[in-house]
Amino acid sequence: MKFTTESLFEIKEQLKKKMKKSPLDTVEFEVIDPDLSSEFSGTMISIAGERYIYRPYKIWSDLAEVLKCRILTPERISDNTVLVRYKPLNITKSWHTNSGVDIKEKYGAGSIFSQIQKLEEPYFLNDYLRSLREINLDFRAKVLNLGINRGDEFTAFNYIFDDELVSSITFTGIDHCESAIKEANNRFKGFNYNFILGDIKNIESIPLEKQDLLITVGTLQSPDFNGKEIFRYLIQNILNPNGSVILGFPNSRYIDCEVVYGAKTKNYIESNMNLLIKDIGFYKKYLQQHGFKVLTFGKYYIFMVATKE
Repeated sequence: MKFTTESLFEIKEQLKKKMKKSPLDTVEFEVIDPDLSSEFSGTMISIAGERYIYRPYKIWSDLAEVLKCRILTPERISDNTVLVRYKPLNITKSWHTNSGVDIKEKYGAGSIFSQIQKLEEPYFLNDYLRSLREINLDFRAKVLNLGINRGDEFTAFNYIFDDELVSSITFTGIDHCESAIKEANNRFKGFNYNFILGDIKNIESIPLEKQDLLITVGTLQSPDFNGKEIFRYLIQNILNPNGSVILGFPNSRYIDCEVVYGAKTKNYIESNMNLLIKDIGFYKKYLQQHGFKVLTFGKYYIFMVATKE
């Protein structure tokens, strides 16, 4: 297939039809080389007497994600055109549908989930580091992370804070997955790291000191417990009066080792952000009622940072 002046709608529909006929086959199509210009997507241009609608590589990358494909390395096939190739994702290969696994080890060492490296994803890395920069951490601060898993969120402190500050912080992580906690203990050998094997459903029974920063990424949204009640308890009983909060809300799924944009709820084939928006509204309102200034941003994960006015 060669696309010249077709609209993106026409291209998308043609690709969908081809993929429907051969769901597992790589789809290839020829388009104008995006390197030849730097116009807005959709701009009509003429090259060597032929008219094209110009689109940058980002458009082709985004379209691949919309069509649940991974984009393969494009190939130059003429002076003015490239071959774009899409490989459909295997929608059955996802840790979200990893049934038959003990819930406590669904996120454990050796699981599909354990292969995900969020700090290697540009949006997550950028937005999480921005979250950390938005807070003020003093020497000897205490940081608590609920659902710490193997400790990736603690690693990021070393990216933006100096060694002296990081070594003075007391880090505490809680997770109900024994193999993940074991891995975290092996990764962080410092005396200032403390990893607790525990179920946050019973947070009141876990002995915790007052904390200066509370972090939880994708944990309070679990259907296995009432995250809002746990959060209320933490704000009222665990967080210091001038403490800060970083919350992460998943707005993506992982399919065939690729992150795919959009929150997903049961009984919906496509993304449905109703529950995500409802959760964000609750936590923002609750924090503001307790005197916090709240900042919200992100893409594949929506981050909410709350600091005292």
